[in-house]
Amino acid sequence: MELSVILATYNERQNVKELVERICDVLRSVDHEVVFVDDCSPDGTAKVARQSSLDYPQVRVIERQPPAGLTLSILDGVRNARGKYVTWLDADLSHPPELLPQLLAPLRERSADIACASRYVAGGCDVRSSVATRWASILITKLAQWLIDRRVLDYTSGFILAPRELILELGLRGDYGEYCIDLLTTALRSGCRVHEVPYRNVDRKRGTSKTAPNLRSFLRRGWPYLTTIGALAIGRRPRGC
Repeated sequence: MELSVILATYNERQNVKELVERICDVLRSVDHEVVFVDDCSPDGTAKVARQSSLDYPQVRVIERQPPAGLTLSILDGVRNARGKYVTWLDADLSHPPELLPQLLAPLRERSADIACASRYVAGGCDVRSSVATRWASILITKLAQWLIDRRVLDYTSGFILAPRELILELGLRGDYGEYCIDLLTTALRSGCRVHEVPYRNVDRKRGTSKTAPNLRSFLRRGWPYLTTIGALAIGRRPRGC
């Protein structure tokens, strides 16, 4: 199998059908699977995902037990993936599945080791409705560029595609979106080539995303971003999962 698409979910049953349809449609020519990693959603997300496998046999579901968490869910998905490459995107439909072929292309061509969706390269944009949340994302990325490495323009998009074995080798560290800063920095320092693909970041459509849905939540979770950047700036890595 070439590609495993990992979807870390919590209370996102309303998005399952559209997600599966869009992913499987855009990957019709790619041998792939769609792996839902669900943190025991009380709304029945896992059940709906299993039902979708009747029409889309590429779908399978992993139900996790506590402790819950975004990074832990992604890591479980990577460990259980069957594909040569793995990718993950937000299950709230803020990340466009249609970008998957563009992320896969540079790895197939061996012109990059990791592909990352980016709001801040030419052609990308962030059109989420909260101005404060957009600026918070910009400031975190600017701080990471200033203190760590300027070769990446978007450190926090959370839409990554890479070889499965590489992700297992580099590891995912952090409890929340700061894992993305650590992963990209560690990849660069290991000599990996990171290719950024522009995308349009939109508001979530429905359900509850594992990423911060508003500025208050973002600020509450912002401290790990700062400590991660600080640790990486002095040559250390944050604790692992």
